[in-house]
Amino acid sequence: MDNITVQAQILTLRSSVDVAVTTGREDRQAPPPQARWAPGDQMSARVEAALPGGRFHVRVDDLLLEMNLPDGFKAGDRIELQFVSAQPRPSFILNSEPETARAQVQLSGAGRALGEILKSVEPEKQTQAATVKAAAPLLPSPSTEAPKLAEALSKALSTSGVFYESHQSQWVQGQRPVQDLLSEPQGKLSPALRDDVPGRLNAADSTAADKLDAKSLSVSGNVSSAEASASDRSAASATPVHPDAIPQVRSQLHALETQQLVWQGQLWPGQDMEWTIRDPGEESVPAGEVSPWFTQLRLRLPQLGALTADLALVDQALRVRLTAGSAESQAQMNAAHSSLANALAAAGIDLISFKVTGDGD
Repeated sequence: MDNITVQAQILTLRSSVDVAVTTGREDRQAPPPQARWAPGDQMSARVEAALPGGRFHVRVDDLLLEMNLPDGFKAGDRIELQFVSAQPRPSFILNSEPETARAQVQLSGAGRALGEILKSVEPEKQTQAATVKAAAPLLPSPSTEAPKLAEALSKALSTSGVFYESHQSQWVQGQRPVQDLLSEPQGKLSPALRDDVPGRLNAADSTAADKLDAKSLSVSGNVSSAEASASDRSAASATPVHPDAIPQVRSQLHALETQQLVWQGQLWPGQDMEWTIRDPGEESVPAGEVSPWFTQLRLRLPQLGALTADLALVDQALRVRLTAGSAESQAQMNAAHSSLANALAAAGIDLISFKVTGDGD
């Protein structure tokens, strides 16, 4: 619990300093706080009444004190206090919370399920970037057309499932067609796509597909008991996340934690590539300046061999650092500096930095 120091003013009936306690035999003066409690003493108290301004009458032993307490407490509540000091006024540490607060912090079923998924991720891997692996090449054959490559890479990320909930929101607002959702891993688990379910919609029927409700496209991908097999029902009852959607959920959690995303796959058959994107949102940027965008490409080309390209784009200004394994490859890329600068300028991008290094640099 947070250390909540409550300034307590003793309410007296006979004086502003001491409290008189009436016993069955005689009146006697109650000992002041510094005489009855030592710093660190634990005690149970009772909230007697709520006062305006977030203050409360609290009975501690036989003393009635006025305290500031967090929202949620009410008359009759028991609270646990730890005595701190009697000077300049009695002060305590609050070691309990209202019943309403305890109810509010209980995790939902979905929250508990995400907790279990997080437990399944090895701690040493939590700092690694989220990885998305493509099942098939993006293009059927090699291509040097930049727009075609850019479109293929954009589609690969968009349909990876990492941004599925964001795409759901866009669909609800009419900004994205339902077919886009059905093409993502979570959407493919929708019962609407099951041909063996009588009366279910066929994704090929665009008119009918647009009528799908959000529940059938949720990340859980759960199927009703009348439609699912026994194993499906068992998995669905264990967690609100469909077992087949867990890899995507793990990737989403990794992406949120590391602010990085790695795509691995083939541009075309035989051409592997690893593409890393980093969100600089957490970095401090001076007021009025544009936040940079970072990306890295790692691939092995037929002529240049192993190549790493680190790019930093700030507004329309680009910094490029290329890393090659051989001196010959470095020389070829340095020779193409002017051609690259001209091509970028034609696209409205200013190449402000270009550097080629070796693996050991």
